Amino acid sequence: MNEQQRKQTPTTGQRGAEILLFLVVSVIGIYALGNGLTGLFEPGKTINLLWLAVSGVAMLILFAQMGRVHDSWPRRRDKRDQQVQSAIQEVVAKAPPVQSEER
Repeated sequence: MNEQQRKQTPTTGQRGAEILLFLVVSVIGIYALGNGLTGLFEPGKTINLLWLAVSGVAMLILFAQMGRVHDSWPRRRDKRDQQVQSAIQEVVAKAPPVQSEER
């Protein structure tokens, strides 16, 4: 692992904080979505836009966190994946070109 990857790798405390943040924001978002949409299910009540805005902010936080975490995880390719990719490339290279019929 090079030095740049070591700097990007979160410590155990950071991972725990990220998981806790994810769970808290998820709970807040679900609760806000439920409160915001009560007007759809209970007669006489309206849709609460403030709660929907809170759930929207929670979703933005979750999407930002998921995108950042996804970018920091290196993809590990094992030998089997490489063998499958090379086998597919060989089959595609050997296949004759497809000819269309004229009408």
